[in-house]
Amino acid sequence: MDSVSPALQQNARDGFTLRLPNYEGPLDVLLRLIEERHLEITAVSLAKVADQFIAYMAAMARRDPVTISNFLSIAARLIVIKSRALLPQLTAPLEEEQADADDLVAQLRAYQVYKRLARWLREREKAGLRSWPVAAPPVARPRSRQLPLDNVTLETLARMMRRVIDRWMPPPLADEVVAPLPFTVNDCIARIESAIAARSRVTFSELLTGVHLRSEIIVTLLALLELLKRYAVRAYQDTLFGEIVIEPMPAEERPQLADEAGGEDQPASLTQMSESV
Repeated sequence: MDSVSPALQQNARDGFTLRLPNYEGPLDVLLRLIEERHLEITAVSLAKVADQFIAYMAAMARRDPVTISNFLSIAARLIVIKSRALLPQLTAPLEEEQADADDLVAQLRAYQVYKRLARWLREREKAGLRSWPVAAPPVARPRSRQLPLDNVTLETLARMMRRVIDRWMPPPLADEVVAPLPFTVNDCIARIESAIAARSRVTFSELLTGVHLRSEIIVTLLALLELLKRYAVRAYQDTLFGEIVIEPMPAEERPQLADEAGGEDQPASLTQMSESV
């Protein structure tokens, strides 16, 4: 350090500054002047630039890799520009010249942006601002879970509620010994025959008047099917899923229907099945 001149030591403390016959100042400003055509590259001795930087590095107490990388980047750019100016080149098309000019402008602008951002970050670091506040994300509004009830009536709600109750209510607990049914298919057949004898026409819902057990409803339906098999009654519906109407079968129609089905093997009657059970 004692062999280095006092001027180089001051230069090392203040930052690298070029001192040429036609320019004196920072290296990046020299590059900008040359790219903007304010200074001819042929008038600048790159050898002197390299010698001054080497002397500058020798005078530094501690080598800074950032300073070295910046110098190498700018020096490489200056060498490319000077080589293009000194070496003979073929006439390039206008498109290539415009592309080179656009590339130079883009690089210069990028360099200026990086330099400005580096200065801004250095000022924040000196001020102790080493973090950047992050704003909380906007709170998302919860979606409305209300269902449209424009086309829903009270009757529809009551019917759907009834279905849910019937589906999820636990079945009644069965006793250990199942009691026999107090009625048979023959009893229900007799009730149907007495009903159609009193009136020529009855409905299935009228036969269920006073019936509260599901098993009795099923046995009543089996009794009706047995009477239909015997051709003792006939049943029909005026509308789809409408009321089942039961009427006695006319006597003149019974033999004809019996003859048509007489050739086939008939299964055991429901009364015989119920008695065997």
